[in-house]
Amino acid sequence: MQDYINVTIAQINPRVGDLKENLNKIMKHWDSSDRETHLVIFPELALCGYPPEDLLLRLDFIRECHKALERLLEFSTKMQSMAIVGMPYYEEDLYNALLVVGDGKVWGVYRKAFLPNYSVFDEKRYFRAGREPLVVELSNTKIGFSICEDVWHPDGWERVYALSGCEVLVNINASPYYRGKYEFKESFLKARAEDNMAYMVYVNMVGGQDELVFDGRSLIIDPEGRILARARAFEEDRLTVSLDLGLVRRKRLLDLRLRERQPQEVRRTTLNRPQPRNFLEGRVERALQEEEELYKVITLAIRDYVEKNAFERAVLGLSGGIDSSLAACLAVDALGKERVVGVFMPSPFTSEESSEDVHQLVKNLNIEMLEYPIKDIYETYLKTLASSSLEVAEENLQARIRANILFYLSNKYGWLVLSTSNKSESAVGYTTIYGDMAGGFAPIKDLYKTQVYRLARYRNSIKPDIPERVFSRPPTAELRPNQKDQDTLPPYELLDAILMLHIEEGLGLRELTKRGFEEHGVRRVLRMLKNAEYKRKQAPIGPKLTKRAFGKDWRMPVSNRFLEP
Repeated sequence: MQDYINVTIAQINPRVGDLKENLNKIMKHWDSSDRETHLVIFPELALCGYPPEDLLLRLDFIRECHKALERLLEFSTKMQSMAIVGMPYYEEDLYNALLVVGDGKVWGVYRKAFLPNYSVFDEKRYFRAGREPLVVELSNTKIGFSICEDVWHPDGWERVYALSGCEVLVNINASPYYRGKYEFKESFLKARAEDNMAYMVYVNMVGGQDELVFDGRSLIIDPEGRILARARAFEEDRLTVSLDLGLVRRKRLLDLRLRERQPQEVRRTTLNRPQPRNFLEGRVERALQEEEELYKVITLAIRDYVEKNAFERAVLGLSGGIDSSLAACLAVDALGKERVVGVFMPSPFTSEESSEDVHQLVKNLNIEMLEYPIKDIYETYLKTLASSSLEVAEENLQARIRANILFYLSNKYGWLVLSTSNKSESAVGYTTIYGDMAGGFAPIKDLYKTQVYRLARYRNSIKPDIPERVFSRPPTAELRPNQKDQDTLPPYELLDAILMLHIEEGLGLRELTKRGFEEHGVRRVLRMLKNAEYKRKQAPIGPKLTKRAFGKDWRMPVSNRFLEP
């Protein structure tokens, strides 16, 4: 009886639709692990990237996926180990599938049983649900397989696998990040391993894909609920771990819970591949603190959006405020100082302090800066429009002039415009459509204003690039004399508390007032939120950071007369 099996976690960052590059990456990682492992495991839909969305409705795309599989099978004849690869698999209908490949053959196909159709997921639009488990016996080790959502269901396959004798449970994933999700995931998977007295091997994708970011942090958990291996967060990583099968067998002899249940008969495929391998200990990467985690997810989102869409540089407007200062730091840390351009566009209402802070930030970051004063353009607009007042329309003219300049530079040089709007402002409409909210990508779109300040403090603790005065000055759009955000909005601490409870937790007016918020203030915030919906529908995408982000998560109608009585 073999004492252990070596498994390799290969958490990769695929590009959606780039089948050739994804296949090359899979083959490279498999080849690099072959002499130390029995089984290399890749994430969900690793062959085509996730989510491929309506590419899955194209027969030519599905056909190319199967051609890539044929090339992988040809490559597998050179490998001693086996591989688990996720791909869209067509067999009379389309499935989100996991394939066991090796020796030029597909030894088993598992079809995802539970198709998520909530939040950012639309898998029932594309796939048929699978109905059968898959057990493979590899080197006298029984292994049961599932895909992402399957493991979260209480009536999933894990208990069936355990009762049929599986010592290892493998779950492949494309599980997107949001704040607080990883901690829940880790505790849940520990319980799955303990309850089934088996090793839990959880392999997650990594990388940015439009508004989703996959955090990696693949895990191997032993039957006692201990973490044997944890891959890096927000980076590609590969690690090989030996699983001591004696631990499973000893535990099941001593713990009678599984013995008292009826054994399950599940058809299994047997692969006799007894290649000797060295025993390898796991590597456990450290856990991240909240601000460090948020910073890493946003920089990865920026980097992958720029790289995967072939932009050479990013450009953003600099105002001297906290939002653009943080966005500039994130862009530099994601792309490097040579690939970031800051643009300062002072108006007649831009203060000397803001000008000084912009120039100091640019000096600290050592980035290129372009300066285009907009006073003359603004006055030409006012003259053309015969406007002598200074109301909201005239204020917003300044923001739209700045957006025109940024998109001129984008059009001229092929640069990506980064929007600097945050979640608090876009929630209540305190942002100018076709002005400061315009852009190709919005890196802090899902950060509330109070989180912007905390994340900027975290960044300055590493390298103090943001001038201290940016933190201490009251936030202002500087579109009229002596303007302050709090002239129009509640204090951000109060505003963010109401917005978080309403957007993330679904609390309405009555629940919020029971929490101690003043009714008139809550009504005002909820009315502003509803009235700004048409703006948000036209905002650029940005990384999902919270449980419910504006974008795929938030599907409110624009034409909507409902207000809670």
